[in-house]
Amino acid sequence: MDTHGSTRIPDALVIGAGVIGLAVARDLARRGLAVRVLSRDAPGAGASAASAGMLEMHHPFPMPPALAAFCRFSGGLYPEWVRALRDETGVDAGRDECGTLALAGNAAELDDLRAQAVAFPDTTLLANPGDWLKLEPRLPASLAGALWLEDDHHVDPRRLCEALLVSLERARVEIVRGVTVTGLLGGSARIAGAATDAGPQPAGITIVAAGAWAGGLAGAPEPMPVRPRKGQLLALGMPDPPRRVLLAGGVYLVPRPLDHRLLLGATMEDAGFDTAPTAGAVASLLADGSPVFPPLAGARFIEVRVGLRPGTPDELPVIGRSRREGLIWTAGHFRKGILLAPGTALVAGELVAGEPPSHPLGAFRPDRFA
Repeated sequence: MDTHGSTRIPDALVIGAGVIGLAVARDLARRGLAVRVLSRDAPGAGASAASAGMLEMHHPFPMPPALAAFCRFSGGLYPEWVRALRDETGVDAGRDECGTLALAGNAAELDDLRAQAVAFPDTTLLANPGDWLKLEPRLPASLAGALWLEDDHHVDPRRLCEALLVSLERARVEIVRGVTVTGLLGGSARIAGAATDAGPQPAGITIVAAGAWAGGLAGAPEPMPVRPRKGQLLALGMPDPPRRVLLAGGVYLVPRPLDHRLLLGATMEDAGFDTAPTAGAVASLLADGSPVFPPLAGARFIEVRVGLRPGTPDELPVIGRSRREGLIWTAGHFRKGILLAPGTALVAGELVAGEPPSHPLGAFRPDRFA
């Protein structure tokens, strides 16, 4: 339900309507809570819409152990989560189990893939051109090697957010659009909602899922050094994109065969909150991607997508109860927001309900930057 906000006080107030905020709101609504979501922009916009939707369990390598474990936990929830969303809303999130090929262009990169193959016994090292050409015939035979990551899948994040939004509308969750949150309400004992440019928004419990903006809330009980990391991604038209997700060096190629598209990403820039696409990013992505998949040179340009990833100093998310009652953080997911959405939603719902979380959250505790 799209609204300017009713006068009643909701049980739960979710700040942010990216994939994390939408997923958390859905879990809370399914628990029977009256939920209100505050969204500065259109729900599902921003970093969620700009994402390629990769469900990477293995990359980047090496990954902090706590993050790797949470990725496996959340990834394990994905099949049932998107199936339930599809059955509930009729919107298919486009989960594709085509798998991922990590590619090595030289001996040093091949050594890195060998180390990954040892660390991940569920992967397969491919040392002969015939092996990777069976999986993707248009790859260069001159590659040094490849690693087959059969369990690294992907979804369409725009369709996923659409499914979540339909789910919330059907559950009569209030979605207040065009509102900027400036701080948190409450005194020294308890957080009691959010301050906005449209007036106060009181609530029984407040959940911060504000993405790259989570670090700028006045009245936050603990320091929250979440900062934006700009990423640019190209959407290209291809009648016959690659069969698999391809990773090579600093780029990835994600096929969207139903849409005859290929996503090529992504840059990593410290540019504050700037979301303007740049010619330099387009040029560097094409230059890095074309040697990986030569047919890329003939692709049709569609758009540049720009998002602000919410980064933290240790590149781990912030998930857990605040030191002050009435506040829960679900922030700082950096490059893993799409993958970690179902896991974050589940544990946030459990925290709100006073239940022990299904996955340990010690490494993600909000007070670790104090």
